[in-house]
Amino acid sequence: MTEYRFETFEPALEDGAPDQRTTAYMQAVRAGFHDKRVEGEKLLKRTQRAIADERVFTAVYADSAPALALDPTIPVATFAHFEKTMNVGGGVLVPAHLITWVTVRPTHRRRGLLRSMMTANLAKAAEAGYPFAALTVTEGSIYRRFGFGAATWYNEVEVDTRAGFAMAVEPDRRVEMVDPHVLRDLGPQLYERFQHKSPGATGRQRVLVDVASGDLNLTTDEADPSTRAALHYDEHGEPDGYVSYRFAGWDVAPATLEVLDFVAASDAAYASLWAFLGAVDLVERVRFGYSAQESPLPWLLTDPRRVKITGQSDGMWLRILDVVDALEARPYSVAGELTLAVRDDMDHAEGVYRLRSDGRAGTVERIADSSDSPEGRAADLRMGVPELGSLYLGGADPVVLARAGRITKASDEAAVRARGLLALERAPYAPNDF
Repeated sequence: MTEYRFETFEPALEDGAPDQRTTAYMQAVRAGFHDKRVEGEKLLKRTQRAIADERVFTAVYADSAPALALDPTIPVATFAHFEKTMNVGGGVLVPAHLITWVTVRPTHRRRGLLRSMMTANLAKAAEAGYPFAALTVTEGSIYRRFGFGAATWYNEVEVDTRAGFAMAVEPDRRVEMVDPHVLRDLGPQLYERFQHKSPGATGRQRVLVDVASGDLNLTTDEADPSTRAALHYDEHGEPDGYVSYRFAGWDVAPATLEVLDFVAASDAAYASLWAFLGAVDLVERVRFGYSAQESPLPWLLTDPRRVKITGQSDGMWLRILDVVDALEARPYSVAGELTLAVRDDMDHAEGVYRLRSDGRAGTVERIADSSDSPEGRAADLRMGVPELGSLYLGGADPVVLARAGRITKASDEAAVRARGLLALERAPYAPNDF
């Protein structure tokens, strides 16, 4: 019977190149997501980005391998975590435990490797005091069993910019094209301002900075000289938003611009940058794969039908680890009281909690240890911890979840009250995968 060894380590360089353990780990991750093997400068840059984000790797090694099989120094399963801040509403940034690069080699599935890695990692995150963990998923059916619930969503959109494209309200159009390399330093600064405005937004990863600045094409793993960029300037002449994009090529019909990154720290920047994209000559369509689900984009145009939603997806999934800390960290805009009974098979969030809001901040009291207690059975809402993650940033509607049978409500009024109490100043939006 195969035995497994689990190791947790930080990526490292040796003589200017990724060391052997880091190299084997990175190749296992690439295989897990069906990406091409990378070597040399490409592998070095990927490792440098992981180091810049302070990612911590966990690798699982089989104790032996038969003749001709992959070398046992290559992990059969991978896992990584790192910390970034997350806006939980009102510009409040909270340290978040982010999980990524979860893979298990097909020949070693069904052996509890994923569960072992996830269980140990979440336990350590809870012990370290993180109120929640988060991840983005490639398969939506996997992570609910570990307590994660979808908490942000985004749309893939196509905008028709042919003749007749017009803004419903004329923007200021204080936009200028720039060398995309200015976004190496300026991009993170503008993103940080945006992050304070968008609930659910997490701190930026280095890979996204490199894409926006033209230093990286995710398909080729090389610099992308086709990248273009434009800045919006506020009334004082200071940048407050940018768009990074490229032309899709003359073989694509209709002629299309692909938005690589779009960051607006003001509504004026958002409107003017879209006006700019709509005015680019020899282009008939703009594609953007990470538009907010409740974007004002259709309302910007005289003809909202020019905005076509071509796809919808969940973005970030949240796993509440400490109900009291999580609910007390975020703001509340209305006064009220709500009792929540939470089921958690992993026992991090299990219990019955009373939330009281004064219209600004909330206080939370744990009133019973079990959701099956008398207090739990009488709670306003009863749910599993994945549903609490979905409700946490106000993105999911408790009335809809109750209709779907995902939560149990004491009354219709309780679900409506929860909707108002948990709503934030705008719908959550996280334009980052990780």
